[in-house]
Amino acid sequence: MDGRKKDRAVFTARLLLLPAAAGFIALLGINFILITAALVLVSAGLLCAPLGGLYSLGIVRVVSDLAPYALMSMGFFCLFFGIFICFFIMRFAPFCVRLLYRYCALICGRRWRRIYSNFKITRFMILSLVFSVISFGALWGTQYLSLQNGFESTVVTKRLVFDKARYVYISTSSLDFQLKYHNGQEIIVDYTNDSEIIVEESDINYLRLVQDDSFTVSLFAREQFSYKMTVWLPENDYREFYLNSGSGDITLFETQSEYTEIHTRSGNIILNEASGKINAATADGNIFCSYYAFVNSASFENKRGNTEIFIPNFSGVSLEFRTEDGWLESSLLGLKERIYGSIDLEKPAPLSRSLYITSESGGVTVEPCD
Repeated sequence: MDGRKKDRAVFTARLLLLPAAAGFIALLGINFILITAALVLVSAGLLCAPLGGLYSLGIVRVVSDLAPYALMSMGFFCLFFGIFICFFIMRFAPFCVRLLYRYCALICGRRWRRIYSNFKITRFMILSLVFSVISFGALWGTQYLSLQNGFESTVVTKRLVFDKARYVYISTSSLDFQLKYHNGQEIIVDYTNDSEIIVEESDINYLRLVQDDSFTVSLFAREQFSYKMTVWLPENDYREFYLNSGSGDITLFETQSEYTEIHTRSGNIILNEASGKINAATADGNIFCSYYAFVNSASFENKRGNTEIFIPNFSGVSLEFRTEDGWLESSLLGLKERIYGSIDLEKPAPLSRSLYITSESGGVTVEPCD
């Protein structure tokens, strides 16, 4: 009788081979997810707990939606809950191994032996869970009290208003910014950043906006991935725009200044309805420029990115294109196919202007506007 029961059990185990294999793969995935979660939580706890303490003492500036003591409590919660998951894995993983071993022994018709575990971790697992609950309670309580006392977030969201200026200089390290025009009489700057923008004004219609590069740490800030700055400009006779950024994108809606100079390291440059003299350069970003009237000379330098220039068909263009490994496409200048290497081209018109484009390895397109 026992032999028949064993044969039926072996037959059933073999019949359910595919569902059992799927189940064991799922258990393997659960173990992997738990191990990853434990590593992430412990790492976050080791980072947030001391930073929260330094933050509460005013030693380190931290950008966060959490108050200082709440951030420190969050660190302890992540640490203890990560340790709890580690202890849980020490029980759950051997259980999965024993279950797999028993199934393999059964499907092969062999007698399985009990596998014992020497891990006595129940007490530590319970203690880590208790400390996790206490830390979570401290997190909720300190954050609630901070909100009641007026704390919102250390993310800086501001609006600045200035008088008209003819010279505008903007420099950021990583902050995306754009210039737009409005019907007002003042310059308005709206920005969201981890620190305040440094402002310099003078008596000669000069406005300088610089991103503060002092050391900050961003933790649990919802807006840290949407930092940007928008500069609203009134209609004015602007002389010069100087725009610089390390890795931020620079966007202009109409270049109403007589001269515009733009430099980025890895950000993109976007110019719409350009008209004045332009000097734009980037190392790894892309350049897009759309003219509504090509009446001034322009220079574009791009090392590894691509450059797209759109010019009205009625405009005259004298192009000097210099490259090492890049290429040029231009139906505006009469090219039927892509050109590799440096070349000079011209589209005659009563008012022809010079266009200088330099590219190390990127592609360049010069096309007519729609």
